[in-house]
Amino acid sequence: MKKQVVSLSLAVLLGTGAAAVYPNTAMAKTSADFTDLKDLDAATKAKFDALISAGIFDGVSDTTFGLKDEMNRAQFAKVAALITGIEVNKDLKTSSFSDVKSDDAANGYALPYIEALKNAGITDGYGEGTYNPAGKVTKEQLAAFLVRVLGDDADAKKKTGSDTTVSDWAQGYVALAIELKLLTNGADGKFGGKANATRDLLLTGAYEAKAQYVAPGKVSLVGATQVGTRKITVSFNTAVDTAGISLSAKKGSGGSANVSWAADSKSATLTFGEDLKDEQVDISVTGFDPAKWTTTSTSLSASQEKIAKIEFTSAGDMIDRALAATVSFQVTNQFGEKPQDVTKFKFSAGSNATVVSGGTSVAVNTLSAAKGERVSVTVTEQASSVSATKVFTVRDAVETPPVVSVPSVAATPTADVASGAVASGTSVSLSAASGATIYYTTDGSAPSASNGTAYSEPISISEAMTIKAIAVQSGMTDSGVLTLSYTLLAQAATPIADVASGAVVSGTSVSLSAASGATIYYTTDGSAPSASNGTAYAEPISISEAMTIKAIAVQSGMTDSGVLTLSYTLLTQAATPTADVASGEVSYGTNIHLSAAPGATIRYTTNGATPTNDNMDMNSFTYYGEMPFYVVNDMTLKVVAFQSGVAASNVLERNYTINPATIPLAVTGLTYIGESGDKSLLKVTFNMPVDSSSAEAYANYLVWNEMMMPMPMLLPVLVHAATLGGVGHENEVTLEVDSLASFVGTGKNIRVDVSNVASATKPNDPILPGRGNSQYTFQEA
Repeated sequence: MKKQVVSLSLAVLLGTGAAAVYPNTAMAKTSADFTDLKDLDAATKAKFDALISAGIFDGVSDTTFGLKDEMNRAQFAKVAALITGIEVNKDLKTSSFSDVKSDDAANGYALPYIEALKNAGITDGYGEGTYNPAGKVTKEQLAAFLVRVLGDDADAKKKTGSDTTVSDWAQGYVALAIELKLLTNGADGKFGGKANATRDLLLTGAYEAKAQYVAPGKVSLVGATQVGTRKITVSFNTAVDTAGISLSAKKGSGGSANVSWAADSKSATLTFGEDLKDEQVDISVTGFDPAKWTTTSTSLSASQEKIAKIEFTSAGDMIDRALAATVSFQVTNQFGEKPQDVTKFKFSAGSNATVVSGGTSVAVNTLSAAKGERVSVTVTEQASSVSATKVFTVRDAVETPPVVSVPSVAATPTADVASGAVASGTSVSLSAASGATIYYTTDGSAPSASNGTAYSEPISISEAMTIKAIAVQSGMTDSGVLTLSYTLLAQAATPIADVASGAVVSGTSVSLSAASGATIYYTTDGSAPSASNGTAYAEPISISEAMTIKAIAVQSGMTDSGVLTLSYTLLTQAATPTADVASGEVSYGTNIHLSAAPGATIRYTTNGATPTNDNMDMNSFTYYGEMPFYVVNDMTLKVVAFQSGVAASNVLERNYTINPATIPLAVTGLTYIGESGDKSLLKVTFNMPVDSSSAEAYANYLVWNEMMMPMPMLLPVLVHAATLGGVGHENEVTLEVDSLASFVGTGKNIRVDVSNVASATKPNDPILPGRGNSQYTFQEA
């Protein structure tokens, strides 16, 4: 029975230059293209499809993904750079690490990605000045890499762990990686941090990291926490432009909340007019710029107020011998607050005591106890079952003088922004006890119900100001005066640039600088920059198109600087490249030389597509003058010159067709026919009829088989005869060789090397040994 013949790729057969003639034009792959991914579940396949189709991952061969192959540090660098979208200089040829070389055949491709990760602060290398690109990555190192990609390095260092399979330094990274669902423990509950990471872990971890990644400069609502009976704190990943957005909350029981922003604008407190219940609260941001924000909403499950602690407040441990001796206590809720309304809770006491109306004391009957006897008093809040017990010693009743009723004093108001220097526009919120009205002044005079303004909304600070406020409450005397003094912060100096506005060469780098301690934020879309809108400046800005840069300086203790505005346009176009062979019919293997202006990079395609300068474009190739390429099939050649600082050239187009008479003789197939006596028969196929005298000289054929002893190697198979095919089969030769019966079907390779065989039309131009078209290999199924 004939076996399936598996041909080597034509690029291999034709040698080094073939890659330029046969670019990869295959459609984007999916998990269905790889045999070792066929058993994955649907959810996991979706993750693989997302990153494979995006070009972030590829297989180790056309049909194998390499699911359990161990990954190295170079592979991780490329994946991390692509999932974060950080800027990568793909033309970079020199690394800051001594062991990263662009000419490294195995890992040189990763040089630009390694440098991009270093510049982004994701990695600082493996050792002193080295990166170790070929080094294996352990699972705990992968956890640390992924956490740093998300910018959570500081959070990881705060965490601890006790997994004995994880190194001490990595405990926090592994704990956070598992918490963020980037990676998981094994079936035994252990992480196995010191084992080498495999490509499946890199892909699934990278998929989750990509989904959670927030690009620098983006604003995100990161969470909300209930901090009081009526209060929720909302947190953001960076300072927010509070003037441009609105923050609101919606809860099942209705009602609205007052919003109070922290001084650093990174958090806000929502204060409701009524107690929160056991209910869901939905929090959202509106009025935001979609291009600058990621997460803009969140939800939390609020809890109604519960008693968490009861404490006795009676001084000492003595109690009067009386019918109703008073013992005082106080309560605290789960947020550490004293409830504004204690009467909504039900308290109980022991058989000898009664809770006094109002719920902050008990009356204990101690008449039956003798002086010096010890009496135990217990108070319990019924809903929570929280209780407190204290033992008192009975004493003779102390005569209490008549009580003179004195009105209580209202509690002094509080403010959410302390006195001091603040940014212009800072809002100050005042609060007081329930039922009280706040009156305030800003002219230095004493506030009262008849002098000042009744507080209803936050007070904006736009100049140096002194606020005085009191609380006025029915049945109480006015509170003490809250005095707040504010001054305005100085303004940060405006940034400067080392390249003035005007026409510049494409690729020009513009460096910005500001006063020591200041952070520069800039935009290139014409919008006004701020700490929440724009990019934090970290490296020179490359001008590759007409661009307007706007930049400000932000400095702690100061208001933001004025805006620096820079406008740039681009200069000229690169000269059109040339080719030394005109369009038309050419001989097989014709050399094509291209040229362009000094300093220009030549990029070309052979499939009619327009070349680009993107190294990830699989249709475009870079031309190197010392390595002309060879024309071995009909093609449309398109060429563009790219030069730093100028626009791309016009497209040079050449169309070539091959003269059929110049196509050389080549081996195109090898087939196992079967057994004949104690010999095996093999059929060698050529691309054209062959000369009978040279074709039937069996010394012109070398046959090899693959053996495992103990490693793969090729062993010669003796050839006994060669017979040219009959009419209609003048391009086929049957070889009689030593028996391969025990070898066929084992999945090993058989190869034939052909030399000195000539075509029927060119008997003086035989195949020479070692040429790429003189050998063929097939693999047994």
